[in-house]
Amino acid sequence: MTVSRVHLRILWTALLIGAQTLTPAAAADIPTRNPPVEDRALRESREAVKSSQWARAVGLLQAYVKANPQDADGHNLLGFSYRKLGRYTESEAAYDRALAIDPNHIGAHEYRGELMLLLGRREKALAHLHSLERLCGVQCEEYQDLLRALDARPPDRPKPRQ
Repeated sequence: MTVSRVHLRILWTALLIGAQTLTPAAAADIPTRNPPVEDRALRESREAVKSSQWARAVGLLQAYVKANPQDADGHNLLGFSYRKLGRYTESEAAYDRALAIDPNHIGAHEYRGELMLLLGRREKALAHLHSLERLCGVQCEEYQDLLRALDARPPDRPKPRQ
């Protein structure tokens, strides 16, 4: 009989402890706030990029990187959007900022390499390709994308002398 009383007390104690963890005070510790505005701005800018709304993406991303100056992803997306608008100087600056924050940012290496091709700086594009090989290997998507871009733009060959 004493064994069952001990078991009963253990069970009762366990129930009391369990009930205390379900009180409203414990539930108040669970965050219920909306995501920060910055996260929403980044999410909206990604949606603008996906739908090729480059000017909208630039506006959202400018505000985002101003509020989050150390976010390499934000600067990379801003560089991408500038590049799509043909604003190459601003694009290069945004990629440079992304790589200053995170020198191993795979996306920034790919996109800056593509920009270098557009600007006729093939050697710099190749340097980014080598960085991608070191960072993620020759099978990663970013490496393959930049390699295809390089293959699509063969180097200028000198014109034969006449």
